[in-house]
Amino acid sequence: MRKLGILFLAIATLSCGEKESAESGSSNLLENFSFSVDTVIVDPGEEIINLSRGVNLSSLNESKTHFYLLDEQEGHVKKISLDQLVLEEIIPFEKEGPNGIGANYHTKALLLPGEDFLFTSFQVSGIFSKEGKLLKDLKIKPDDIQIEGMEESESNNLTNQFTLAKDRKTAFSLPGNFIAGSRKLVKMDLENATGKILPIPAMDIAGQFRILLESKEAMSIYVESINLQEFEDALYISAQPTNKIYRYDYDTDSMQLLEYDFQLVPDQKENPIQNKVSSKEEFDAQMDKALTQISFEKLLYDSKNERFYRFGRIYKPKLEGEDRYTRARVFLFAFDKELNLIGETEISELEKVPDSPFFKDGKLWSYVNVEDELGFAVFTFDF
Repeated sequence: MRKLGILFLAIATLSCGEKESAESGSSNLLENFSFSVDTVIVDPGEEIINLSRGVNLSSLNESKTHFYLLDEQEGHVKKISLDQLVLEEIIPFEKEGPNGIGANYHTKALLLPGEDFLFTSFQVSGIFSKEGKLLKDLKIKPDDIQIEGMEESESNNLTNQFTLAKDRKTAFSLPGNFIAGSRKLVKMDLENATGKILPIPAMDIAGQFRILLESKEAMSIYVESINLQEFEDALYISAQPTNKIYRYDYDTDSMQLLEYDFQLVPDQKENPIQNKVSSKEEFDAQMDKALTQISFEKLLYDSKNERFYRFGRIYKPKLEGEDRYTRARVFLFAFDKELNLIGETEISELEKVPDSPFFKDGKLWSYVNVEDELGFAVFTFDF
């Protein structure tokens, strides 16, 4: 394998036009927003970094010095130095057997403190040591745990969006009946096998934009995502169709709903869609209605500058002959550490939201595939 090292593919300085104040009487941090971007490539040495699933099964250590990517095909985790941009180590795991992480269909591969790993899949969910030993089995079945108020039809996917608290004794997930469009936030006490439902009614809008195709030939479903994210000592719950955010405080066991009045885009999807259809043509038409309205991405946290960011996008209609939505209007929203809105802008130079983004040392990193090599676009923000 040729050694590529660091490759600067593009250096550009892009600027967005002036925007009105994000809040009456306050300044807009992003009013004169501009950015430059460099593209860097990881040197894999003699190995191959499998990018068939992109970097969906990746994780970062707390200091953001290393990037961990699960290769489902090989059952290995590739440990990549982001400072040196090299493949530093390959961490092997068994696929089958008592210490098996599962062969495929993983939904999460998360690094934990001490270089332990949380793997979740349809087959296996558990905490594994770097040496490949199963430390804690987290495959939770409905009969294994008592959750007050949970209906049977909603309890069959208790590891959906499974999020483990730092004490490893508490977990959160978003089980539900996807066909009916319902999802519940559940807090689980893993030691006592009990749990409770934490109401998140502001996220119910996600169910209003599901699309179910049922016909003699096929069955398909589209659902808008609800996301669970942990930053420092709080859990954040957000959803694609709304700018509202829940913040759950671990220390006080309390939930707070944060609401916003954006100036550049609607605060949520507004045009209703048909939830059940019987043909592919109807399915595509309703998808077009859903995707050409505002959608919000996951939260991003810049620990160096103590700011949150969130991208938004509105897909442009597909051109004739296009199979996928490839072009969008892209928006960026900025928040302070307490999630108060401090800025918003449209980034007209971008036609898509950066892929799998994260902040490192005050800069936004985003996955790019450069001729089947692992690369990152590194954005430097200026205000």
